Amino acid sequence: MKPRKVSTDSDPGPRLQRLNAYLERNFPDFFAEARFQVGNDDYFLYARFGEYLARTIEQNRASGRTISRGFTLLNKMAQASARHPAIRQMLVSGPLEYILDAPKARELARTRLSPEAQSYLESLCE
Repeated sequence: MKPRKVSTDSDPGPRLQRLNAYLERNFPDFFAEARFQVGNDDYFLYARFGEYLARTIEQNRASGRTISRGFTLLNKMAQASARHPAIRQMLVSGPLEYILDAPKARELARTRLSPEAQSYLESLCE
């Protein structure tokens, strides 16, 4: 067997492209409006997504399926952050901060987030 090459590339571009594609496919209205407002700034895109997800949970405006897809995106971000610190920074200082500030969303996050994402959320509590 040939040994696999490990990528040492610190650019989160390809991983972020997959996350962006997931976000656009599952939240097309949000994605279009956010891109219009913030342009190509992914940091603000994901911060606004966290705000959007927390607000819809708090106001009971979304279906369980939509909420599940939102937490799936956050879990995918946590998984991608293992290789790319820029994605981790984007996750922690963006969506997870909004989740932390919303009591219903925080309680739901404790059951829906992956162990990786939960550890990031708990680090914000300290």
